[in-house]
Amino acid sequence: MSFNKTFNHKILLYILGLTISFLGFCFIPSILIAFIYEEPTLNAFVISSIISIIVGYVLMFLNRKYPPTLTKKDGRIIVGLIWFASPIIGAIPYLLSLNIFSTPLNAFFESFSGFTTTGSSIIKDLEIIPKSILLWRALTQWIGGLGLALMIIVLMRNFRNGSNYLFNAEFTSLDKEKVHPHIKDTVFRIFYVYLGLTLLGIVLLYLGDMDWFTALCHSFGAISTGGFTTVNGNIGQFSLYTQYIIMALMFFSSISYVLIYWLFKGKWDKFFNDEQFKVYVLIIIISSILLFISLYLFRGGSFGNSLHHSVFHIISTVSTTGYVLPESENFGLFAFVILIILMFIGGCSSSSSTGLKIIRVIILVKYTFISFKRMFHPRAVIPIRYNKKALVDQATNLVFGFFFLYLLIFIFGAFALTLTGNEFLPSIAMSAANLSNIGPVVGSISPQTEYFLLNPPSKAILIILMTIGRLEIYSFLVLFSKSIWMKD
Repeated sequence: MSFNKTFNHKILLYILGLTISFLGFCFIPSILIAFIYEEPTLNAFVISSIISIIVGYVLMFLNRKYPPTLTKKDGRIIVGLIWFASPIIGAIPYLLSLNIFSTPLNAFFESFSGFTTTGSSIIKDLEIIPKSILLWRALTQWIGGLGLALMIIVLMRNFRNGSNYLFNAEFTSLDKEKVHPHIKDTVFRIFYVYLGLTLLGIVLLYLGDMDWFTALCHSFGAISTGGFTTVNGNIGQFSLYTQYIIMALMFFSSISYVLIYWLFKGKWDKFFNDEQFKVYVLIIIISSILLFISLYLFRGGSFGNSLHHSVFHIISTVSTTGYVLPESENFGLFAFVILIILMFIGGCSSSSSTGLKIIRVIILVKYTFISFKRMFHPRAVIPIRYNKKALVDQATNLVFGFFFLYLLIFIFGAFALTLTGNEFLPSIAMSAANLSNIGPVVGSISPQTEYFLLNPPSKAILIILMTIGRLEIYSFLVLFSKSIWMKD
């Protein structure tokens, strides 16, 4: 058994260096904020930026003569490694500010939660935290929501036959529709949509009761479907106008960016006739009605308040954002079941939302009905179709494999959390919420659960779950495959 040198380790190290140096420049906005407001975190961000840029450029220089091609295996390894490395680099200013985060594990927890767009936080009082830290938390979510691999595709030069593998490793879904024949041009268009929604969100939130800084952070949190906030009262601390804007941002951010691009281009038929979009809207409508009935008829809420809370929390959960409103902890067991199911479903493919993804749910449901038909017509050839196109068996098998692994990891996560001293219901809620990258909504399901109160083993388990969820399992598991790193 020896080390496997068949993968393109030079380009792997070069891309790792590019990622680290890119994050080094991303510290600059927080440096400026810390300087303007004379915050004690200024040195932490300056040091973090210098370390990241130097380390990144050294790796890039030493591996500058990389072979400019990638294999599918290389793509998986690179995406997996940069998703581990980025939160570690992102935690440096937190590690240099242990007066805020108390322990190194807390610093890593906050960073992984940000980059994976989970939104779980160990900070108890957000309103005493320096603005530079709040901005960096929001920015990590915004970067993670778009996808680190897509950032690399935009930044890489002299790079051929590899962008496709990085793109597919980042968006491991069946829906691979492109808006341009070249992957890099497709990524640019996705970036324009992402940036456009972000800027629109900032303006609309500022027109309400948020200042520019608060609007910026919450636009980052909503567009990335991350869920970090800057206030202790979450979204309930703001006006109804702001809540409706946040609701709209979450709704659009969990739709495929490709579909939104076609919408901007005026191709309405591609947008409204998409099967995944139709199911996405149907899920929101049905779930909102069920939750409304529960809150209005059985929990004694007013008509308007019950309707508003129902639609807001359903969109927040399906989009895997996790923003919550006051009194959500009194929803009851029926709401708990609905929200847990929606956590698993998640949003659309090729969006910043996570979970199983609606496209996979569609395939699973169709396969169930077709299997029933085949019982009575065993010789019939009945293909599974998505958007009127027949799917090959290999694609369907991948969906079943993903679904099985997802449930298995959720069960093991909940079991591990109970072993570390957590009660059964909170363990289920935390496992589902962090695997689906929708951490803050745990307060609606298990009000007694506070992330800052968890013991170190529980936090470590949640870090693993949120990383698996953001990498959609396969890119995570490939890093632990013996065949990748070793050869006979």
